[in-house]
Amino acid sequence: MRTKDHPLRQWAVDEIHLRRFVPVPSRCEIYQAVLLVDAEGREEESALLTEGRPKFDEWRQARRNASGNAEPGIFFLWERHTEATTLTLIFQNECPQEDRAPYIAWMEQWAGQVVRATRIFVVPDRDAIGDLLTRHDVDMGDLVCSDISGGLRIWSDFGLRPDGYGRLIVDAADVSDGERGRIIQRVQELGNYRNMALLGLSEVQKYGPQVDAVEQNLSEHAARVSEAKDGEQDDAFLQELIEISSRLEVIRSLTSFRLSATAAYAEIAADRLAALDVRSVANHQSLDEFTERRLVPAARTCSVFTDRLARIAERISRVMHTLDVRVDTRIKEQNLTLTKRMERSIQLQFRLQSLVEGLSVIAAAYYLVGLIAFIVKGAAAWPAGSQTEIVIAAVTLPVIALIYAFVHRTRGTVLKQSDLESD
Repeated sequence: MRTKDHPLRQWAVDEIHLRRFVPVPSRCEIYQAVLLVDAEGREEESALLTEGRPKFDEWRQARRNASGNAEPGIFFLWERHTEATTLTLIFQNECPQEDRAPYIAWMEQWAGQVVRATRIFVVPDRDAIGDLLTRHDVDMGDLVCSDISGGLRIWSDFGLRPDGYGRLIVDAADVSDGERGRIIQRVQELGNYRNMALLGLSEVQKYGPQVDAVEQNLSEHAARVSEAKDGEQDDAFLQELIEISSRLEVIRSLTSFRLSATAAYAEIAADRLAALDVRSVANHQSLDEFTERRLVPAARTCSVFTDRLARIAERISRVMHTLDVRVDTRIKEQNLTLTKRMERSIQLQFRLQSLVEGLSVIAAAYYLVGLIAFIVKGAAAWPAGSQTEIVIAAVTLPVIALIYAFVHRTRGTVLKQSDLESD
């Protein structure tokens, strides 16, 4: 089909086929490891895949997965996940130990930190199980034994051995190699996602005391806020609350990814457990009992921790709102007091202005009488009287007209400028 493809079409197809497991023969040993790999480790991982790998007769590699075959009876599978890498080596029982060694050494020098590593022994005869349990020092007190999909039976204590691997023994049952591979893949994904989910519990245990301290500080702070009588301390209270909020946000930023991942991994593990159709074996601890007894409490603890962080953030928000209201009320009271003071000042200025205007009438009357006196004296002196009084009388009215014209013009100019500025 040659129509225009969506940019993510090929990515979606690759994603669907990403986690395919390989057919597993009825007599083989499988090494599998899950590692957390950071950005720097990704570069080292790429180098191991391209330059540092041992000899493979067939090798296929894509952006997020690779596989290889080598004789006699060696198969390798690499998968890159969001934050982890899964490595799988399958050796048929006929493969000599000296041929296995380079591939195991190559896998064990991989970049990253191991979250889970398992050696899986697939056997066709249940009569050999007892010897395997004894040979690998399986703790019978912690032994998990269950029948799962396809009639397979598994045994494991899910503990670590001195070589750094756990042990899982699988009865091959009467199924095809492809079906056996898919069932073992689901068993391993259950264990891998279970361990990845449990990483969140460590974060809760690490940051739990810090959250306790933040919550205690918040309670004490809220009590002081409620007991404070004057508003002068509100600014200090607000600054303390900002510091408490900052500490909480640091914890949330450090734990949010891991706690969210824990919730997702726990849900996937539960799906894998349901898909395995686990059936109990008499006198043995079952796989679903073992998983739920360890995983469910851890996942719920992480969920409660996440909810607790959210509730503390809500409490901080409520206390901050209370302080905001108090500060706003105090500011309004200050503004009201200032407004009253301004009103009293305006009233006083108005009274003073009224007094001045009253006094101005007296001054105006005095000066007006003086001007009239100048005119009257000049008229009385005309024509043979004092020349000085005649001149003063003659210039009095022109001077008044000149001053009036000047004031009128200046007032018009000022008003015009005021109108332009208001526009």
